[in-house]
Amino acid sequence: MTRLVSSPNLASAAISRREALKTFAIGAGSLILPVRSLAKPRSDQLRLAFIGCGGQGRVAIKNLIDHHYVAFVDVDQARAAEPFAAHPNVPKYEDYRQLLDRHADEIDGVVIATPDHAHHPIGMACMAAGKHVYIEKPLAPTPVESRELAAAAKQFQVKTQLGVQGHTFEALRVAKEWIDAGAIGEVTSVYLWTDRIMAKDFHWSETPAPEEPVPANLNWDLWLASRPHRPYNQAYAPKHWRNWWDFGTGAIGDIAVHMFDAVDYVLDLGFPEVVEADVPAISAFTAPEWSSIVWRFPHRQSGAVNVFWSNGTKAGQLHKPAEVPFLPRALIDQPTNAIVFVGTEGAMYSPDMRISGRPRIFPAQREKDFLAHPPARHLPRIKGNHYTDWLQAIRDDRAAGASFAYGAKLTEKVLLGCFAQRTGKPIRWNRKTMKAQDVPEVDAFVTPPV
Repeated sequence: MTRLVSSPNLASAAISRREALKTFAIGAGSLILPVRSLAKPRSDQLRLAFIGCGGQGRVAIKNLIDHHYVAFVDVDQARAAEPFAAHPNVPKYEDYRQLLDRHADEIDGVVIATPDHAHHPIGMACMAAGKHVYIEKPLAPTPVESRELAAAAKQFQVKTQLGVQGHTFEALRVAKEWIDAGAIGEVTSVYLWTDRIMAKDFHWSETPAPEEPVPANLNWDLWLASRPHRPYNQAYAPKHWRNWWDFGTGAIGDIAVHMFDAVDYVLDLGFPEVVEADVPAISAFTAPEWSSIVWRFPHRQSGAVNVFWSNGTKAGQLHKPAEVPFLPRALIDQPTNAIVFVGTEGAMYSPDMRISGRPRIFPAQREKDFLAHPPARHLPRIKGNHYTDWLQAIRDDRAAGASFAYGAKLTEKVLLGCFAQRTGKPIRWNRKTMKAQDVPEVDAFVTPPV
């Protein structure tokens, strides 16, 4: 089987689309007869393909039903059985390279909802073929891969979107308008917490999982994408890959990307000076059961901001901050994710991994006084959802709200938390050299083995 190898120099040396296709595609198009989908799209429809249909991809398929589906790709036929059965006339493949070989001229955009480690090779191949691309978060599990995806989007002039769905929510814009208007005074800190990785899904290991027979429904070689081969184990696929560093990014890549998207939109903090983590133990193979992390952002005009993160299960309980200024303890004890902005005069609370509903202000009297004279609504609202923002960007020839240019920086910032988890040391990140000061072991995490 032909293995795919990414170009390590894409960010610094441009390559032609023809050369990129030679690198990322099968290169056997003359041996494959073209397959045409049965239905002809309407003029207002975009022609879409989906790679990774059995997990988060099902959500995209259901959300984009008004468009023309060219083909589906999934390496796990059982996991993708539901969307496959719901669309019997859509051609289906195990190998995304066959999709590009057979349908390249029929596709406008591709939705990629695979495990984290496969985002880069698949996204690069699709953009090199001239396709607009949507990738679920995180953009990639390493900074180099994230930067290469952003560079390729610019080079091939395609419209891209990172799957941080809350980026288009109206409530996010309300939160920014309120904080800019002084709803809680000057922001000094942000508290984020999540139950992920949930205890029922958590797996700790200091070694790779032992070999097991590969299920008949799964193409394990294709599932591995460009990562080095390792024997199959159900601890990896189909559901628990996120906990393994070779394939995922733990709770940080799962949820912190959503939460930091909200923090970035509201506060525009840039990059932190240092990131520090407290974890129960360090493994070269799996993420920790719980962690406390702080991203320390430098002084702005209004002062420094610290972002505190808590996740996982500790001593049988969800790991959360012991207290948050101005916030009632009862809200901390709720079994929810949470985003809390803390200012000099109060706190703004959202019980979600995104700011999906009208935020609450504490103390209650401050909220009452503030809402008696709320600020004017002035930030533009997005029509539709995060998928339709991407599709409209394709039509309008503009950047989507969470393009890869934005998503690469967001992902890189969040991954510093993973580096702190994996080393137990303070991470002072040099964006120019892509190195952590005095922590040379981080070098191995910046560029993945392929």
